[in-house]
Amino acid sequence: MIPNNSELLQQLMDNMTDKIFFKDLNSRFILVNKACAEWNGFRNPQEAVGKCDFDMFTEEFATMATQDEKRIHETGEPMRCKEEKAEWNDGLIKWVSTTKIPLRDKEGHIVGCIGIGHDITELKTKEAELEETSERLRKVNEQLTQTQEQIAEDLRMAARLQNTFLPQSYPSFISNTGKACLDFHYHYEPDSEIGGDYCSVQQVDETKAGLLICDAMGHGVRAALITGIIRAVSEKLTHQAATAGEFLTAMNQQLYPLLQTGDAFLFTTACYVIIDTQTGMLSGAIAGHPAPFLIQPGQGRASLLKIEEPDAGPALAIVPEYEYATFETQLHPGDEILLYTDGISEAENEAGEEFGTFRLQETLEKNTRLSLQDLLPLLIATAREHTCTTRLGDDICLLGFTLHALRE
Repeated sequence: MIPNNSELLQQLMDNMTDKIFFKDLNSRFILVNKACAEWNGFRNPQEAVGKCDFDMFTEEFATMATQDEKRIHETGEPMRCKEEKAEWNDGLIKWVSTTKIPLRDKEGHIVGCIGIGHDITELKTKEAELEETSERLRKVNEQLTQTQEQIAEDLRMAARLQNTFLPQSYPSFISNTGKACLDFHYHYEPDSEIGGDYCSVQQVDETKAGLLICDAMGHGVRAALITGIIRAVSEKLTHQAATAGEFLTAMNQQLYPLLQTGDAFLFTTACYVIIDTQTGMLSGAIAGHPAPFLIQPGQGRASLLKIEEPDAGPALAIVPEYEYATFETQLHPGDEILLYTDGISEAENEAGEEFGTFRLQETLEKNTRLSLQDLLPLLIATAREHTCTTRLGDDICLLGFTLHALRE
């Protein structure tokens, strides 16, 4: 036998986990299901009949709920899925999503309201925890952003300071005819904010200039710190060393204990040359560094200086007490010397093919008519064409001079 409507309604109410209630126009319960009775603290649904929200809840919550029901009575408009923070008189707090609709008699007159509430306390607790976590993350991200901004500013300041390490002016040597003997140029590009390449041009004595180029191991801050050490050490040795070999030997002796400390293994390659404007003699020494190019515009030639293997020593700060040899090459007015770090020759394209010393030499030979001032940026542009990118993947430093005349 099929149950009647009243029995069907009772079965529905008894088995619903949501809180179902019926109220009269005075907002007093006239019928509740078991879940609603338990939620409100009653032992059974009958205990709730005749009670109102003011009997269980704080005045603030009960007033709000009563006002909502009064509005429904007056307008006939339902209230759907309102999230409410219910607070009992004993301090218990729960969250509920409540829907209320008008309760009508057979003639359609509003005689109260019907409500259904879904406990969302666990959901709101999770939301609060998530919000708290999000706020902590926001603060962490804010602090991280501030830290990153501070690091970025520190790096910019370090870059500005590092730029002061590079040549700001050049020594001047004038021939008897009043012509400048030498013309110096350099081009420096760090791969990041700061780099590990370094170059300098110093006056050795009345007729000689010393050019140093270095490529410190690694990139970024660590490599940049090494360049600062190199600058401090090299400036003291410029006037103390009699030959290029002695200069690098002394550099190695001073750098070794500074760079090889603890578990660190740091080093730098270097090339140091001295040009005598009186004789045109170029002397130099190599420490694990690429050999310089000799450019002879008058002959349309560019070639690596021929340095015998015994004259090419290891990078600085690797072998203690190593004595670096000195090589010599005779230059003539019009000749040019180019020192470079391997950042340009080792620049790779997408296929992993390096720009290479051959392409570097080819570019030099095709453009011997250009002055060093114009030639150096052209070399960088050509390497970028090879790699199809603006960043070449390493620090780059080019340093050179043109011998215009001799002091006779």
